[in-house]
Amino acid sequence: GEEDDLLDDFFSEVEKATEKPKPTKSTPDNDSGEEPTNRIKTQMNDLGTSQSQIDRLLQVNYEWKNLNPFYVLDIPHTIDDDSIISARYRALSLLVHPDKCLDDPVRAKTAFEQVRKAMNQMNDVDKRKHVRALIDEGMKQGKRDWKEECSKSSNVHPDNEGGLAQAQSKATMKIFAEIEQKRREIERRKRKFEQRERAQEDDEKKKETDERRFHKEWREGE
Repeated sequence: GEEDDLLDDFFSEVEKATEKPKPTKSTPDNDSGEEPTNRIKTQMNDLGTSQSQIDRLLQVNYEWKNLNPFYVLDIPHTIDDDSIISARYRALSLLVHPDKCLDDPVRAKTAFEQVRKAMNQMNDVDKRKHVRALIDEGMKQGKRDWKEECSKSSNVHPDNEGGLAQAQSKATMKIFAEIEQKRREIERRKRKFEQRERAQEDDEKKKETDERRFHKEWREGE
């Protein structure tokens, strides 16, 4: 189906090249003493322009890349401070809010929805913990993949931090995409089952209606 084709495209793109999330230039510590408003301003300065963030959030196959809420908010997954996460969310929301992006309101709305969806995940403590565990696994798998790649090629230097980061990013995105693929498959099966159930109920109701009509016509014909 169309979703499977999108996933195949996503995996193909990941295999070719994975864009590493832009590192955070400055993330205020919890004890920095910054006021919430100043913290948001700091985050906005760190995030750059509205257009750059819209482009990042809506790049090719963004539906799959944005499954990781830490990637959407563009912050390290090690951050667990609610005040920092909240400030980041507010700053990013302000940058891509449709009312603030009058030159590109349609794409801004889609980007804003991606940010809001990510924050809904972050607000759920259990989901955030689960997401962090998935990223940790992706980091470990990426490190294993990088070591294997280095062992197979003399042109790849194991101390290349960029290469390692790219391998970890790729492995992490694959984990999220595979889980989402399984979830969608379960949803498809559930919908098919419910459709069969409804079809059976409709057939039974039709059969009962036909039987009642037959008996009525038979009695009237006596």
